[in-house]
Amino acid sequence: MRKVIVLLSGGMDSATLLWLAKREFEKVWAISFHYGQRHSVELKYAKELAKLAGVEDHIVVEIPTYRSIKGSALIDDRVEVPKGEYPENEPPITTVPMRNLNFLAVAGAFADSLGIDHIGIGVHALDTPYPDCRPEFITSAEAAINAGSVLVAKEKRRIHIWAPFLGMTKREIALLGKELGVPFEKTYSCYMGTEPPCGECPTCVQRKEALEGIL
Repeated sequence: MRKVIVLLSGGMDSATLLWLAKREFEKVWAISFHYGQRHSVELKYAKELAKLAGVEDHIVVEIPTYRSIKGSALIDDRVEVPKGEYPENEPPITTVPMRNLNFLAVAGAFADSLGIDHIGIGVHALDTPYPDCRPEFITSAEAAINAGSVLVAKEKRRIHIWAPFLGMTKREIALLGKELGVPFEKTYSCYMGTEPPCGECPTCVQRKEALEGIL
């Protein structure tokens, strides 16, 4: 039986991944994280999406470590959230150090305990400047999870990091989401954490461009 636990932030990418998982897997779990993010309102949207998707369980995990880390606009109130497009040649000030590595490690622990052999993450490398959204990161994280997995050691079954959007643009993800019937109106993407979204931060700008003509 194909099982997957999907990292669900409440944004359009992870929502599309969740709906795709419903089509591709027999049993689907969702996991979300409260790590002191400025935009923690996204968790409200994640809970609603998980409910609509009818997942086996929606796990919400606290990661307090990031409350002690400074310098990222997403977790440090002293750092201003930028406006406009992402920078082209360097990680943006909104980078949260090792965020996806922490998320995947925790999801891996739940996968181990629940006998789940796939971990879904909605990263895409073509138009996202974050280091932990690159193919080489996903490959390395999968190797580390398998090296430390009780499930793998006992049952000789590999845990796969399922990242089907790696070679896609945000626009292509949006078009796939439309095809899958994703309720984009129930997703949230804004680094400021305001309701309604600010419309000016990089993720708001990218979301608007991706969903143009779809919503």
